[in-house]
Amino acid sequence: MGGTGKTPLVAHLAHRLRFEGKRPAILTRGYGRRSRGVVVVSEGEGPLVCPEEGGDEPVALARRLPGVVVVAAGQRVEGARVAERYGVDVFLLDDGYQHLAVRRDANLLLLDGRDPFGGGRFPPRGRLREPLSALARADAFVFTRLAGDRPGAESLAIVRRWNPSAPVFTARIKAAGLYDENGASIEVSLVAVLRCLAVCGVAQPASFSATLAELELAPEKTLVFPDHHRYISRDITLIHRAAAAAGASWVLTTEKDAVKLSGRLRLPMLTVRLAVEIGEAAFFPFLNSRIAGSPRAAARARQ
Repeated sequence: MGGTGKTPLVAHLAHRLRFEGKRPAILTRGYGRRSRGVVVVSEGEGPLVCPEEGGDEPVALARRLPGVVVVAAGQRVEGARVAERYGVDVFLLDDGYQHLAVRRDANLLLLDGRDPFGGGRFPPRGRLREPLSALARADAFVFTRLAGDRPGAESLAIVRRWNPSAPVFTARIKAAGLYDENGASIEVSLVAVLRCLAVCGVAQPASFSATLAELELAPEKTLVFPDHHRYISRDITLIHRAAAAAGASWVLTTEKDAVKLSGRLRLPMLTVRLAVEIGEAAFFPFLNSRIAGSPRAAARARQ
């Protein structure tokens, strides 16, 4: 039910595909947006809409990924038709494993290494979206947030019970530094000596705290809001009061919270960016082989 690192991996894939000369588009539902239908969040030159219209994660992706088209649409097929107008040749579905209306060339399933199967139960007692039999649909597995280099034997046994052949990869989600509201990189050492307040509205707040610890940042206090929280004036007042009580000089937050808080705080705000490191060299050859073998790619080759 969230927090596996799907959006950072999608950003990583989009950046890599651009580097390889492709023209990717990210198709996302735009969870939490107030708009309906298809919204072009970015044509490849930054956000065209606000988070309320495009969704917090799509706007954050648009800010971070020049040259990448981002489209929010409840029905991804409709979003794909709009994205095609911009000459894209690869579609990346963020959080699309259950979106079965779209035929995909590579179905990647991310599993949180700390609890890969959501406690084995559906909400409210667990975090599963589907029964474990849905593991059979994956073309490849990517374990994230592992304590070691490889998933445990028990986790692998469950995966293999439902899907004997799909390759298993690993991905480390790590801190990529601090950035100000203009997108400029800020030295962590300059901030570490000052008091700061942390603010997040994400599915796994503990992961945000772990990222801060990785950067050796210790906020005086962390305000935790619900995932995809829409900040209202009362929340801004709460943040200001908490910062004043803590004597904080800075506010630290996540990328998707930053797009909703930018320009609304009296204190300087710094964003913690995440990066993804794939553990196996075979991952991108696998992915490219699936893309190259798609009917769309074959049709382009015949043209």
